[in-house]
Amino acid sequence: MLLTMPNAVQAAQADYRIYTVAGQETTVEAMAGLIQQYDVLVFGEYHDNAVLHALELELLQRTFAHQPGLAVSLEMFERDVQGHLDDYLAGQITEQEFLAKSRPWNNYQEAYRPLVAFAGVNSLPVIAANIPRTLAAQYAKTGSLTQIAPEMTGYLPQLHLTPDGEYRERFLAHMTEIGKAGTMPVSSDKLEDYYKAQCLKDDTMAESIANYRQAHPEYKIIHYQGDFHSKWRLGVVEKLQLLQPDLRIAVITPVYLEDSADIPDLLKQHQQAGDWIVFVRRQP
Repeated sequence: MLLTMPNAVQAAQADYRIYTVAGQETTVEAMAGLIQQYDVLVFGEYHDNAVLHALELELLQRTFAHQPGLAVSLEMFERDVQGHLDDYLAGQITEQEFLAKSRPWNNYQEAYRPLVAFAGVNSLPVIAANIPRTLAAQYAKTGSLTQIAPEMTGYLPQLHLTPDGEYRERFLAHMTEIGKAGTMPVSSDKLEDYYKAQCLKDDTMAESIANYRQAHPEYKIIHYQGDFHSKWRLGVVEKLQLLQPDLRIAVITPVYLEDSADIPDLLKQHQQAGDWIVFVRRQP
């Protein structure tokens, strides 16, 4: 049974359109109904888009109705807080204690708390999938993991790769673009270190998902993360497929839309970007 959602959230849901990469418009319910064909759904998001956050919750609710054996995986929590997350979901600590110990993102309350709350009410496991941010930050700063504290080494992925090719090219181009825009200036000599840190996050999230699937093959997983970690089936998706080649993975990719007349052209441009494209308007 779906939870009742606030009117504002229901209104937000009208602000997106979903298409298959074959060009057919579809619905959230149709996506959820296809869960039996996949082992993992990867939802790439724009972290600051409320419409996508509403869609993420609706997809979780509807998918659970089709597949009760469901786990939620989140980029937004890191491996070293898994115990606190488990304790909170089990009712052993309060929400206040959980948040004090788990370093929630600034937009946790409006964006990710609904996912965690739904999981808690329905006894769904939640995977804190990401690398501890201190490790990623140190890696981006120094380009090395040799100086990390011994007690943190257990949170590193067993396999860490920084491949050349499409993902590296797209990442460097993306960082250069946002640097020029002044959003996140990064000197050119640090781009490679930022790419290494990006790959470390990808490797960790992929391994977290793979480990859970290996331990609980009866579960399907919905993984929520930033769009760049999965667009074009690269990043986490590529790494996860490397770890478990037989996994059936579906990718949901958002694309900003200015005018509905642009949809045919945008679909052509994003044919390889995922299995479903969610067109969404930019928000102020």
